[in-house]
Amino acid sequence: MHETWAHQLEAWHEFFILLGTAGLTLSGLLFVVISLGPRVAADRHAASVRAFVSPNAVYFTSALVVSALFLVPGLPPTVIGVLLCFGACASLLYLLYTRAHQQWRSSKLPLLDWIWFVGLPPLGYLLLLCAGVGFLVDMSFALYGVATSLVLLVIIGIRNAWDLVLWTAQKQHTK
Repeated sequence: MHETWAHQLEAWHEFFILLGTAGLTLSGLLFVVISLGPRVAADRHAASVRAFVSPNAVYFTSALVVSALFLVPGLPPTVIGVLLCFGACASLLYLLYTRAHQQWRSSKLPLLDWIWFVGLPPLGYLLLLCAGVGFLVDMSFALYGVATSLVLLVIIGIRNAWDLVLWTAQKQHTK
């Protein structure tokens, strides 16, 4: 069992290197973007910033942390499963804490923004939770669930960060 697991992880090594690097790089770029428009971010209520800006950093950090987890040598699948389940549940609780749905309704954002800011992120973390359970019950396709979840979270983060860049630029232009 251990040799099969080690071989599977070896086959996925470059994928996790790439995704972890992307998560780290995009997190840094997000901080640069926010620092370019500090007055716009400061003018907004803290709840709005928490609901729409901070989760993007969490999506990118999730990709980084999960990728790093899979690069730790000798980590058994059950430990990875427990950590994935814990991380996915914590991330889902964080999404509830941000109250993005409430902010979306009060800001009257379009349906497309609801899909990207409110609908898809929980789906990504639910998929990660299912993959974690897959590791616990020794399902061979669990790695594919992790990969799909991480790629989805990175895409969500990229799209939402771009939306925030456009919004920030519009706000700075109107002032």
